[in-house]
This record gives sequence, C-alpha cells and structure tokens, in this order.
Amino acid sequence: MDFSKGVLFDPGYSKYTLAFSQNIDAAYNVLFSIKALHQRKFKFQMVYPQLLKLLEHTVSFYLGCLLWAAYIKNKFTDAPKKILDNDYLGKTVDEDHMLFEVNYAMSYIEKLKKDCKYYLGKNCNLPDDWYTVLDVYKEFLTMNDYLTHAESTSDILLPQRIKKLSDSDLEYILSVIEQVVQTGNLKELFTAKEYIL
Repeated sequence: MDFSKGVLFDPGYSKYTLAFSQNIDAAYNVLFSIKALHQRKFKFQMVYPQLLKLLEHTVSFYLGCLLWAAYIKNKFTDAPKKILDNDYLGKTVDEDHMLFEVNYAMSYIEKLKKDCKYYLGKNCNLPDDWYTVLDVYKEFLTMNDYLTHAESTSDILLPQRIKKLSDSDLEYILSVIEQVVQTGNLKELFTAKEYIL
C-alpha cells in the first residue's frame, strides 16, 4: 500500500460488506412464513450454514476494522499520517444508528445459540472470540466518537484490550490485510487476530 499521501479510512474492506441485519431479517421472515413447526425446523437446518457464514463475515469485517486501526495507529506513531476519505469526519452522527449493526450482531449471537437449541436440538458451537471482537469494536467506535474527529492517525484511540504491536507484528498484519483486500475472504483476517486481541 502507498502511504505517501496518507492512509485510507477503508483499506478496501467496504466493497465486501453486507447489510447483516437486513439479511438476517430476510432469512427469518422466510422462516416464520412457514406455519408447520417440523417444516420450519427443516428450513432452519437448511439456512443455518448461511446464517453462520453471514455472522462470521460480519465479525470478520469488524475485526478487520480493528486490525487496520491498530496498524495505522502503531505504524505512524512517530510520524502521523492524514486519514483519507473519512466520510464521518466533521459530521454529526446518531449514536443508535452508528451502533445498530454491531449491537444487532452481538444480540444475534445469543439468539442463534437459542435457535440452534430450539430448531436443531443441539448446541451451536460459535467461536468464543466472536463476541469479544464485536465488544471491542463497539468500544473502539464509542471512544473515538464514531470517527467524526479522526483526521489523522494520531487522533485514533485504541481500547486497552488491544495489544501493543512490534514491527514484525505490523508487517504481518499489513500482509494479511493486503491479501484479504485482494481476495475478499474476510475470515482470513482471523489469522492476525491474536496479534491484537
């Protein structure tokens, strides 16, 4: 990546994002349109892998945002860079609107566990760190005032739960981010998660 003019607000993830709440709501609308419970259970079994994949994709996106923030904050500590294309800069934002998707994803983790038990009769083994990623991302957003003042890398604040990064950590995180931006396979960002959380 070329940082000569500054750092991009989005390293390239946004083209792979999905409206999580809308997709989940659409799936459940189909599910609840089925009256017979045995048919509904069968349908849930069919859509469950898609629901799981959608949740994984969403959590991976938020992890990617944290990785990028940790990277640009640590990489440019001594010589801060301008943040380019931050659409939130100087805007007044609605807190509920800004947190809606992440809150929805956090509550959906619990809902999915209950639905697995109810419709499939088994425990839904979701990775424990998914909720942690969402929680840290939510903290990151609120402590940065939803990035409305993030003009420079020096303006970025990182939650205390995010680890300090060495130069080799930074190199690895950037290589993962660059690869994911090329492939669109956001779940690969989890290969770098342990470096920050």
